[in-house]
Amino acid sequence: MPSHLTRYVLRRILANEPIVHRACPRRQASNALSRTRTGIRSWKAQHGGAVASVDQWRTFLNLNMFAPKKRQAREADLEPGMEEMMHLAKMQRMNARLPPPRDIVQALVQYFKSPLRPINDRAAKLVAQSLEYCWAADTKESPSRRLIPANLFLAIAKALKATRTADTEAHLTLSTLLFENRHLYASNNRMYAILAHIRVLGLIGRPLDARRLRVSSSDAEIKAECAEEGAARTRIGWYWAAALEAVSLGHSERDLLDTLNMISEREWLEPQPQRLAEPMLAFYLRTANLEAVQTWWKQYWHFAAEQGSGGEQFLAANFDAVLRWCVTHQQLEFGHQVVRQAMNDKNPPKLIWDAIFVWAAATGKGADEIGRMLDVMQKSNEDFSDPTEWRVPDISTINGLVEYATSQQDPYLAERFIALGQTRSIEPDARTYQLQMQYRLNVSDVDGALIAYKNLQTMDLSSNQDVPTVNELIVALCQSKRHDFDTVMNVAMDLADRRARFEPPTVTALALLHLNRDEMHDVIDLLNTHAHHYSSAERDKIRATILEFCLNPQTPTSRSWDAYKILGAVFDEMPRSERTAAMASFFTRERPDMAVFIFNEMRRHSRADTMPVIDTYVTSFLASAKLRDLDSLELIHNQLKLDYNIDSNTYLLNAMMIAYTACGRPRQALAFWDDIIASREGPTYNSIHIALRACEKAPFGDLRAKQLWAKLRQMGVELDQSMWASYTAALAGNGDIDTALTIVEEAEAKQDVEVDAFLLGSLYDAAARHAEKQDELEAWAKDKFPMAWEALEKIGIEVNEQSGTRVPKVDRSVEP
Repeated sequence: MPSHLTRYVLRRILANEPIVHRACPRRQASNALSRTRTGIRSWKAQHGGAVASVDQWRTFLNLNMFAPKKRQAREADLEPGMEEMMHLAKMQRMNARLPPPRDIVQALVQYFKSPLRPINDRAAKLVAQSLEYCWAADTKESPSRRLIPANLFLAIAKALKATRTADTEAHLTLSTLLFENRHLYASNNRMYAILAHIRVLGLIGRPLDARRLRVSSSDAEIKAECAEEGAARTRIGWYWAAALEAVSLGHSERDLLDTLNMISEREWLEPQPQRLAEPMLAFYLRTANLEAVQTWWKQYWHFAAEQGSGGEQFLAANFDAVLRWCVTHQQLEFGHQVVRQAMNDKNPPKLIWDAIFVWAAATGKGADEIGRMLDVMQKSNEDFSDPTEWRVPDISTINGLVEYATSQQDPYLAERFIALGQTRSIEPDARTYQLQMQYRLNVSDVDGALIAYKNLQTMDLSSNQDVPTVNELIVALCQSKRHDFDTVMNVAMDLADRRARFEPPTVTALALLHLNRDEMHDVIDLLNTHAHHYSSAERDKIRATILEFCLNPQTPTSRSWDAYKILGAVFDEMPRSERTAAMASFFTRERPDMAVFIFNEMRRHSRADTMPVIDTYVTSFLASAKLRDLDSLELIHNQLKLDYNIDSNTYLLNAMMIAYTACGRPRQALAFWDDIIASREGPTYNSIHIALRACEKAPFGDLRAKQLWAKLRQMGVELDQSMWASYTAALAGNGDIDTALTIVEEAEAKQDVEVDAFLLGSLYDAAARHAEKQDELEAWAKDKFPMAWEALEKIGIEVNEQSGTRVPKVDRSVEP
């Protein structure tokens, strides 16, 4: 038959004739044969037999030009060069052929074209892998020529140094790689590599390593790099200032003071006082040490105010931070001293005035009193003839006050400050409406926030300062039950048209909104547009929320499946545990086909942390057992046979015994028992229970159970109550009730076992296939052990409506 079928198929192909398969009982109807056609054509079988007419059709040149176009999912929005670096990482995982190093260098150049591009942890990991690969290729090919040019090395070091969130192991790996290879490049490049490494060590929580790096470095080497003595002194001073800043990010005052002493001992460094005072002040502002804050503020103010170094913005920012510290720690007297010190200047900068107004509000001044303070500031302008030196309140002044009121959760005070500005012809700007949205959202006034948002639309939004608050508005709209879908999407589309950043909570809220509307293409487009720009932690949050939606039993199976497919397509890094949870959930939904699909995806994955392990197989086997689904069990068992990464152990074989027994293959389950007793690990107590369960279901299993029991008695294995229950149930399951009852009576007489509800329930459950035997067992139990039978009846006995069998509510499940 197979040879005849092969000849038939090949001849049809060579003759360019269709292969008629109507006689096949399991044929799958193709799309082409399922549509309505007008042309009907008869075909004659190869060897003369008439074949039923089969409808045939074809489109003109197969163009199908009049059919509606299918919507194509948007491709992932990756930054330039990122795709090539991701491809390199995948090929390295698979031990496959790697791309040419020059292609990777070009990808790095494209990625770092933007000046000071921030590097998240995912990008840092890929950049580090790419650099390592290119430098390794350098060593193999030509040590004299460098694939990584100096300007690219410098761009990476500067970007890493400027990244404020460089606080992960991936960033540390990248900074270490730059530091260790700095000798390949010129002096200026080395400096930025060292500064970047020191900063990352501080951010990641290893400040002493940053200081140790500076202590162990040779000053002579730096002096040799610099042509002038002054340049060398300046560079070493920068390194020590960076080390002090790194230590100030920690929590150890002793380490900070030790580092400061090390700098003081090197008098020839002549470090700038502000470079030392600023990190010291920042450290103590995180404590409650009034004396230290006073000392370092005095030094910082003296240097910054007298010499004008650092810029007004930095000075005003630290001035404001000190005043806020005074409010938080109830050090109002010191705060008043700071304000008086600033007012001693003939004409304090405008930003200092703004900070003083916020201080006044923090100390209890109302809008009217602050209005009088504004008059005082304007009156002081009479002493200056030059208009450029005048200090006039503007919308920045009002916004500072509104921001303070917002931080205090006081929307009424915020509205008073806005009204104060309008009485002085100071109209709100974009920042004002942003703050108005913020404080209205804080009190769950979504409608009020929408009004502020509409006012915001009329302003100049080029600075994108409003983007975080608009993101919060979108999340609030998604969670609100009072606003329709169009309102949400109007705000979201406005943000998308500006090419602004969507925060992870916004993407999560919109994704759930689309999922609940069965708009899967919109979810994929949304995630492909934004998810690849997030850090690992941000992606994890999005993935966790969508996975929770997928695993929720209240979610319809179709939506749950769509959610999982989206997760698999967008979040390739989804770990094994989450995929296993999804697989188990579809088994619970009685969709083993979907569960097997997820398992096969794990098997095909290139990541070692995603491929299935023994626990994954056990989970799937137990789920198949619960459903009694033999197809899924055999499919996954076949995958196990091909999985060279798995070494079978007793735990895995126990699960397979449970699964095959539940799916009606107890004989095959007992074959795994033979494997267990032949293995070095050997059986566990659970293995014995599971084997006896298989004997209970297997034809002539009572004979196998008796052999096993005799072996256990011969070896002196301790046989507890549950073991006796399993053995006697194995006999009863094969109809040998008399022997089972005799063994129970003899064991009870010898006090080897105490007959209880569980033992009787096990016997009663095993005899369920023999109704007359159940009646016999019930009569025996009521006569011999009435108290135990009464306890079993209290537990409960169910009657199967279809088969009429009686099943006790005794938990006989066994863990592998």
